[in-house]
Order: sequence, then structure tokens, then C-alpha cells
Amino acid sequence: MQIFYAKKQILFGMLLGLVFFSGYLIGHFSWQEWPVIGKANRQMPIFFVKKPTREVCLTFDISWGEKTLPLVLQILAAQQTTATFFLSGPWAVRHPEEMKAIANGGHEIASHGNRHVNLSEYSKAEVAENISEAQQDLLSVTSKLAPFFRPPNGDYDDLVIDTARELGFETVIWAVDSLDWKNPGADYMVERVVSKAFPGAIILCHASDSSKQIHLALTQMILGLRAKGYKLVTLSQLMENGTAARTDPR
Repeated sequence: MQIFYAKKQILFGMLLGLVFFSGYLIGHFSWQEWPVIGKANRQMPIFFVKKPTREVCLTFDISWGEKTLPLVLQILAAQQTTATFFLSGPWAVRHPEEMKAIANGGHEIASHGNRHVNLSEYSKAEVAENISEAQQDLLSVTSKLAPFFRPPNGDYDDLVIDTARELGFETVIWAVDSLDWKNPGADYMVERVVSKAFPGAIILCHASDSSKQIHLALTQMILGLRAKGYKLVTLSQLMENGTAARTDPR
């Protein structure tokens, strides 16, 4: 009976000590300062750009096909709008004339990597190879390549971001997804993009042939953004006098 009572006193003392220690921690850290285990050193890509002016950037990913791109370029030219195109290396090599048409239209060219795979599942050497090979392929067709990299499928982790940066590229995702890759209908895409846009937003579209409706929505998308006072610029222009925002607003 005495042994049981002694153990009970020890247990009570331990619990009391835990309560006092917890109270110390709560008083020592404000909720803003409380350490987040496993996220302190998390690397994040660019989602948008913080800036006071009402500017947004249309971006187009291309990994395959040649039917959608001419339609997109025709509309951008008609609307006197420039955009940033993230191109995969193999596509650029297979379509040098199309890539030149993008550059001749005054648009910016950036990297969408080489093989269209989820890079977070690969080793550092394989990630570096993917990015480096795409860079070589793109530079074999164009002399000017923006220092931005959008990983295939928008998939990334710390290793992908660090490796891209070591190779001279900042990883860029997006703030507004047009969902054109789902082909949900032109009206839906226009309403979605125009309603979700905000100053500094990076907007995701595609000019691959899997995006079968983007050309039906693009004109109204541009007009709708302009009606709300937005100027459409390239990603490099968006970055001017702005600050890269690395918090995901989606």
C-alpha cells in the first residue's frame, strides 16, 4: 500500500512538472513564434509577385502538339498581348519553327524541363540532368532564355527548388489555374481567371494540344482582365520593381 502511494506521488509530481513546463513554453512563445517542426527550412517556389501596380502574367506550358499554339499566338498578336511560355526541351527541338514564332511574337521563353515526370520522385543528379538537358535543348533553338523553371506537373520539393537554383533558375508555379487542361468550357475559364486574378498574379494556361478550348476563352480572358484594370506582361516584366511571393495563395 505504501509502495502504491509513493508511486502515485511520483506520478503526480511528474504531471505537475509537465503542466508548469507547458505554461512556461506558452508564456515564452507567442503563437506567431511557436516553432513548426519540419517546416522551418522549407523551400518554396514563386507563386506570384508582390507589387503595387495592377499587372498580371499569362503563362503557357507546352510539352506536346502543334495545333493549339498557332491559335494562341494569333489571339495574343491580335490583342497585342505578351506572355511567358514554359517549353519542354524535347518539344523545342522537334518544333524549332514554332519556338521561333513564339520569340518573334515578343513573348518570353522559359524552361519546362525535359522529361515530363514528377521530379520530386528523383535523385538530385536526375533532377539536375532533367533541367540541364532542357536548358541545352532550348538554347540550341533560341539565344534568349529567361531564368525561370516550371517543373512538369507543377511538382516540386526542396531538392527540386535547390537544384534548379544552383543551375541558375528560379522555380515558378502559379497563383491562378485556368484549368484549361481539364477543358471545362470557355465561359468557365474566363470567369475563373478574371474573378481570381489579383495584382501580381501568375496565371497558368497551356498551349499543348491537350488544351482544346483555351483559344475559345483567351480573347475574353484578356478583355476581362483589362476591364478590371490589369496590364498583361511577361514574367520578367512582372518581377520588375516587385518581390517574389513564396506563399501559396491557391
